[in-house]
Parts: sequence; C-alpha cells; structure tokens
Amino acid sequence: MSAEPPAPAKGTDMWGEDRITWASLAVALGGVILVAGFLTQQRAPVGVGDSGLVWLTFSLLCILGAAATLFPHICSPSTTLPEDLDPSRYTELLCVRLVHGHHPTCGGFQGHEFTLGEKRFCAGCTGLLIGAVAALAVTALYSYRGSQLPSLVGYVGLLFVSMGLLHVPLLEKEPRPLRVLFNALLVAGFSLVLASVDGLGNPTFDFVVVGLCVYWILTRIQLSRWSHNRVCRECEEPCDLRY
Repeated sequence: MSAEPPAPAKGTDMWGEDRITWASLAVALGGVILVAGFLTQQRAPVGVGDSGLVWLTFSLLCILGAAATLFPHICSPSTTLPEDLDPSRYTELLCVRLVHGHHPTCGGFQGHEFTLGEKRFCAGCTGLLIGAVAALAVTALYSYRGSQLPSLVGYVGLLFVSMGLLHVPLLEKEPRPLRVLFNALLVAGFSLVLASVDGLGNPTFDFVVVGLCVYWILTRIQLSRWSHNRVCRECEEPCDLRY
C-alpha cells in the first residue's frame, strides 16, 4: 500500500518473508476465532455510556488511519515518492498535498490503481479510506442510539475482517472494484465487531478488540507489501518506484 525502497534481488530470503507473513496472518485469524468465541457469551444489561473511552480511542484510530491513506510518505518512513510525482497522483487542498496514487506504473500493478477523471487513485487506500468513514458513521450511530447489537452483527463484522485479510493471498488478480470493496469491508468490519462485543459488558475485552483491530490493519499492510514484493521480484522493467 505504499512505495518502498528497491526490492532485494531475486534469490534473497524470500522464504523467510513468506514464513513471517503467513505467521502474522495465522495470528490475525486466531484473533478472529477468539472474538467469535467471546461473542457466544450472554448479553449484559449495559449502556453505551459505560464504554465511552473505548469508542473515543477507536474513533481516533479511524481518523489516523484515514489520514494515513492520504499521507503515505509521512506516515510510513519507508515510503519514498519522487519529487516530480505526476499531478494525476495527488490533489492539493488548501496548500496541502493529498497523495492518492503511488504505485509503479509497470504492468504488474495495473490492477492496483484506477482512474477518475484525470486523477489516479490507489484502489487499496481508497477502500481503506471509505471503510474508515463507514466505521466512524457506525460509531456515531451506535453512540447516538445507545442500543445493543446482536452477536450476529459481530459475526458479520468478523466475516468482513476475514475477507479483507484473505483476499490478498487468495485473489492475486482481483478486479479494482473488488480491491476497493474488500479493503472498505475490512475497516467497516472493525466497528461492527466492536459494537457487538461492547454489548457483552466487558470493557477490558473491548480494548482487546481495539488492539486486535490495530493488529489486523498492520497485518493487512504487511500482506500488501508481501504481495507487492512478489510482483517486483518477477518484474524486469526499470522503475523509480519499487517495493
């Protein structure tokens, strides 16, 4: 999801990267199973006001995540962008440059960006931004209504999270709309999971879920970099933006 320094030459420890990535994915899916088991508990008669700090923390993380999709070169020290970045890949708003396209232009990454008018957008980052906005909307609605949600909502959220993680290794050539959709569902799923877990009346586990959300998104970023590295290892084209 972000441009990296030149990829290591072929023949380097690719298997080591594979093992670490698959191990991270296994732990992330283990977290999904953990939450699914917790959702089987009986609902507790508590109100949303009992977990205001949890939702404030979650909202701040969503805002930071949304900002990260527009400032990849600031939020990730490993991200490098050329000084003469094509104007189609960024938009200036109030003298602030918002970067929305950062992939190499070679054939291996054709499905990672889409064009809207004269601008190019990263499909993955766009989906994450949409998901963050949706998660904030769910947070606001849940806090306003103050009513508990059934466990089914949490299971749907866990399904969204699983889809958002597994589509990277399972669907290497997915269409751009699906890439946007899966990333949006990933972050939106966080809010559904947290809202359902919150109804169980265990603030401590609420924070565990918030921590899992952070780990899930970090795993998603790791999966993305792993996928990009694989593309660059097989590419022979000269490129200023390599992963």
